[in-house]
Amino acid sequence: MRPLSSPWLVLAVALCLCACVTTTPAALPEGFAAYPPDGAFKAVSPDAVVYRVRREPNKPYADLAFWKEAMKKRMLAAGYRLSAEGPLAAGPREGYLLELTAPYGPQDYSYLIAIFVEKESIQIAEAAGEVLALAERRPALLKAMASLTAQ
Repeated sequence: MRPLSSPWLVLAVALCLCACVTTTPAALPEGFAAYPPDGAFKAVSPDAVVYRVRREPNKPYADLAFWKEAMKKRMLAAGYRLSAEGPLAAGPREGYLLELTAPYGPQDYSYLIAIFVEKESIQIAEAAGEVLALAERRPALLKAMASLTAQ
């Protein structure tokens, strides 16, 4: 048997390295750096705005109308103030965006939550940060949220 020639060895090593790479479920918002993966996609900006994308089971099974009402009621009951709400599309998928504020120590913080309901799961994108910092990053965050893809 002949030993592996150099091109075959390079190909084998490249394939092994490609198998170790994980892809992110979302685009990285402009001006953000990604955290190392630990299940959810996470990123942070230099001014401490954080962004996370994750999935939760769609249990009990329900549609977007149910989950947007449930999420809104839950957040308002927890003390958040509603800033804005409305539809958010990610490609052909219809979603919902909730924009909230809450005091955190001496500052106010903003919280954006986008949800996209699928048959088996709910894709959730969240961003939080000091009100002025998040307002500056909002266009990049909305662009990233609108680029989310289905599972």
